[in-house]
Amino acid sequence: MNYLLINDQLEVFKSELKTTRKEHFTRLVEQCRMYEGEVLSKVPPPTSITYMGMAAANLSLAYLLTEQEHYLLEAKRWIFTAVDYDVWGYGFLVDVDLSASWLLFGLGLSYDWLKDHLTEEERNKFLNKLILQGNKIFNYGEENKGNCWSTDFWQNHNWINYSGLLTTAYAIRSDHQGAKKWISVIRKNFEKVFQYLPEDGSNYEGTGYWRYAMNSFLTAADLIRKDGGPNYFETDFLKNTFDYRLYQSAPNWEENINFGDTHDRRSSHSICTYYKLASEHNNGLAQWLGEMVRTKFLFREAYQSKIFPGILPEAFLELIWYNPKVEQQSPEHLPLTKYFPDLGLVVMRSSWETDATHLSFKSSPPGGHKQWKLSWELNKKNGWRTRSLTHYHVDFNHFILIHKGAALAIDEGYNRTSRAEIHNLITVDGTGCVGEKIWDEGDLSDPVLFDLNCKGIHNVWRDVPENAIAKIEAYSNEDGYIYAIAESSKMYYPEMELTRNARHIINSQFGYFIFLDELESNLEHTYTWRIHSEKFANQRSEDHFEILNGNGGLNIFSVFPEVRNSSIDETLVEEIMTPQRPDDIRRISLKTLKIENSVKSKDTYFINILQPKDGLKGDGQNEISVKRIKGENYIGVEIISKNHTEIFLFSNKNKISHGDIQSQSKWISVVKNKEGEIIKTTRYDKV
Repeated sequence: MNYLLINDQLEVFKSELKTTRKEHFTRLVEQCRMYEGEVLSKVPPPTSITYMGMAAANLSLAYLLTEQEHYLLEAKRWIFTAVDYDVWGYGFLVDVDLSASWLLFGLGLSYDWLKDHLTEEERNKFLNKLILQGNKIFNYGEENKGNCWSTDFWQNHNWINYSGLLTTAYAIRSDHQGAKKWISVIRKNFEKVFQYLPEDGSNYEGTGYWRYAMNSFLTAADLIRKDGGPNYFETDFLKNTFDYRLYQSAPNWEENINFGDTHDRRSSHSICTYYKLASEHNNGLAQWLGEMVRTKFLFREAYQSKIFPGILPEAFLELIWYNPKVEQQSPEHLPLTKYFPDLGLVVMRSSWETDATHLSFKSSPPGGHKQWKLSWELNKKNGWRTRSLTHYHVDFNHFILIHKGAALAIDEGYNRTSRAEIHNLITVDGTGCVGEKIWDEGDLSDPVLFDLNCKGIHNVWRDVPENAIAKIEAYSNEDGYIYAIAESSKMYYPEMELTRNARHIINSQFGYFIFLDELESNLEHTYTWRIHSEKFANQRSEDHFEILNGNGGLNIFSVFPEVRNSSIDETLVEEIMTPQRPDDIRRISLKTLKIENSVKSKDTYFINILQPKDGLKGDGQNEISVKRIKGENYIGVEIISKNHTEIFLFSNKNKISHGDIQSQSKWISVVKNKEGEIIKTTRYDKV
């Protein structure tokens, strides 16, 4: 018999419960045991109820696999508790958003898997509730097309809501004629979604929402293919999206690199997602990470993650999507550097060891290049609003740095009122993105504005003009150097008259990073260079700051501007996680080092050297010394380490003449050994 997601594999699964799926079956049984003592509210609970559909699915699969009556009875307890609720959801978009769609997903599977094991009365009651709730969410999407999640093609609500409804639609198609219309509309939606998603597999909402939505995404692709539709697993997005998640893993593999709204650094793992991608693409890397999470990180991920319903209720999908034929493969053969052009994301690692240095740098138009371009075209053509972007931060030219497991340059992780000043980038006269003016209209303590924010309407990107973009201007990984250059001047208020705001990160692969920031304007400004960390910086000298954080540390050598002000402050960020849990407030304290030009000027150039280091006292063998260089048309720095000397020179006029270094470049790097012999060099010539 064919079942949704299981297809015709039920007997195969049964035959493997004592062998290749033994541990996955044990996970399923243990998860089902957790449900037995749960007291279920007779009225809709004042919180997320996403877990209820997942519980029903786990129990339903356990019954199919074992035919043990107690699983059927427990499944029905959960199913009909939810069926008896008059509404699905709490406080926000009740019946027509995520809570309802998660229930449609889990209960849709349960109906398909158990309908032959229910009495006629139970089956009719169950069916009628699915039809009722399905119509509510479907009609809402149709009636609000162009101004809600039904046309937010790049956003998790679109994928989750339509995937949940699609699951129920296929489950009841033979019993309800109207389900065919749902299927038709949803298949057309996903046709657009897969056409519009970036080929590099990146996700602008961050790893947390990638993880939250990906199971729904994979479910939709599976169901559509099974129904004779396109094989979306062969799209570039799904072929490459695991690479995005892999390279946005912290070196310890437990944590993530938390650009965008990633609630915490542990809310990004999904074993079943890794299994499904492994199975579809014979991806041994995905199998390897899935097994690592299952055997080493499962319960820490479950109890420290802030994403609901979370990793434990995914047991049924782990069993279904696990393919024992895929051989695990570690990432040790992969390049240490990866560039995702749509999101403007550059990742640099020092190794694949758990104590490695990891730097991620990001700069792109809001939501990525493809979304920004296509959404403007769609909106103009149809009079729509397809860019939600609530989960996208003001983080152009922003970076995150980890070394020896220590978070040294951090993101605030989750913030509905995102601003430039809480990221590791340059602010101009204390301000950042042109869209930040929206917060002058009021804060999110106003329930109307909060509601609009949650719907993706009232956010920092609402009024940002089409030409206000940031981008990676250049990227290179050759000749022993890695560098990325991002330009973001158009993201700032036009009245500031910025003509250039470019951040250059140069990695000559000797254990430090050169940061060059070009700020040029027709007006005089105070430019503020910021780095936020978990721990306060200590000032060791006029030009040297140090951050120590457990095993890891960071030297920050401030080379230019010569005359500057510096300060060390605390930046507090508080934000409500979800309207369904209004008392769940996330708080984070950012320890902020600020460096700025002491006298307002039109043009200012920052050169800072960031050297990750051991946080514990050692012999100082890897310490570097830094000397400022200033010539007629150029500035620069000499970096002296144990075995090498690097000279880095920058000229805004592309005129460099320093000893034996003559160049018409914007900047040039020359590395010499102790004997004074040049061992490598690179330059950037853009005028």
